[in-house]
Amino acid sequence: MLIDVHAHLDMVSKKDLESVINEATKNKIGKVISCATSFVSNKKNIELAKTYDSVDAGIGLYPLDAQELSENELEHAFEFFETKVKTAIAIGEVGLDYKYAKSEAEKEKQQDVFRQFILFAKRFDKPLIVHSRYAQRDVLRLLEEEKANKVLLHSFVDSQKLMNRAFDNDFFVSVGLNVLENELVQERVKNFPLNSLLLETDSPIRFSGERAMPKDILRVANKVAELKGITLEQVEEQLEKNFKTLFG
Repeated sequence: MLIDVHAHLDMVSKKDLESVINEATKNKIGKVISCATSFVSNKKNIELAKTYDSVDAGIGLYPLDAQELSENELEHAFEFFETKVKTAIAIGEVGLDYKYAKSEAEKEKQQDVFRQFILFAKRFDKPLIVHSRYAQRDVLRLLEEEKANKVLLHSFVDSQKLMNRAFDNDFFVSVGLNVLENELVQERVKNFPLNSLLLETDSPIRFSGERAMPKDILRVANKVAELKGITLEQVEEQLEKNFKTLFG
């Protein structure tokens, strides 16, 4: 079984959703984690997980969404998460995104909220699915400071050094469709231990002019097999073990 550990099925139109899930199944993808970003997406993903056996929900707040909330709104959000945490496979997507943070104060607020999510995940023994755009070092620092022990770093392939640091912490790293064309990403994945790797699409983002979908995990898995010099079956077997290790 192949798994897409980071998608956003709540962003797929209702009329297309059934075919998207069926196409994934035809391409050996047995499980998709649909990650939340906002209040609305949390509710949608929880409903999708109830409706489809192959879909699991991540609950959380995208860092730029969380950054805009007041303290009262954040308190309300965590109260909501506490009522839904048993229905979720993970806390995510959460983390840091400095690309659009306009000030140090906004970065500090993101860090404070992320720290709350780390502690929340530890309290309920749930894995974290972590976003880290332009903030990889701070993400690792906060995870290390709070001794997070169940972590998936989403699309964390910008630096071999930081990937190795993630590995040293027993964190998992996921790679997406950029491994199909980006030679630097290919080299990093080739040198990264397979037993700490997972695959994602971040669907329905656009890649090479087309919307990525969970079915594309098969293409990513084939590329990883090629880079590692092993069979697709060997990749599939190890990735399934990795998924079970992190998500249970």
